[in-house]
Amino acid sequence: MRELTFTASRSLTAGGLLWASLAQVFVVNNAIVLPRASSRNLTEHIISALGVTRCGRVGGFRFCSPWHEAADIAWIVAGVCLVVGAGLNAAVFPPDRLRNLAFGILAVSGMGLVSTGFNPYNLRPSVHLLSAGTCFFCGAVGVLLLGCMLRQAQRPFWGTMGILCGVVSIASATLTALRPDPYVQGLFERIAAWPSVVWIICAGAYIALSARRASRGRRT
Repeated sequence: MRELTFTASRSLTAGGLLWASLAQVFVVNNAIVLPRASSRNLTEHIISALGVTRCGRVGGFRFCSPWHEAADIAWIVAGVCLVVGAGLNAAVFPPDRLRNLAFGILAVSGMGLVSTGFNPYNLRPSVHLLSAGTCFFCGAVGVLLLGCMLRQAQRPFWGTMGILCGVVSIASATLTALRPDPYVQGLFERIAAWPSVVWIICAGAYIALSARRASRGRRT
């Protein structure tokens, strides 16, 4: 049986906070970039449209994103936080191949996210789509594996939610890759991305708080 180890280390607190900071992507994309875009239709327009550097047709629809720099920077920062956080948060589990695989896959997802920010959809579409696909699938698989590990570690709530979020994201990412009707492309893409990202954000906050409690317990 796996056991979680919430040590009072600053590195574990930092790792949890880095994952929790991925919330900035939702704030930047949906509260800053999207309101200034030419359309706010989350069902039709894919997430990548927010980062296009000039007005044009994206996924069959004409779209403009005047604040595209903010979206691209948010993805790059989030990807770095995901990669570094994966390296730090791995200490929660005892070292073995499954742990290394799960956190390694999440790190690859973060690198894909960084690449999407550096390669806007309208400039390098092939690289952008490959990077986004890597981010979606690897993120979902990593969350699914962590969910299974948490179930074994007697954390049924976190484990079950991780498994559910991973399965939903994998299924939606697969449907997105099959290129559904353009009028629902954006919807499928968000269902592929959001569940896993939300789980990572919440898991990061949980790790940081648990490490903080361990630190306080050591002082008393």
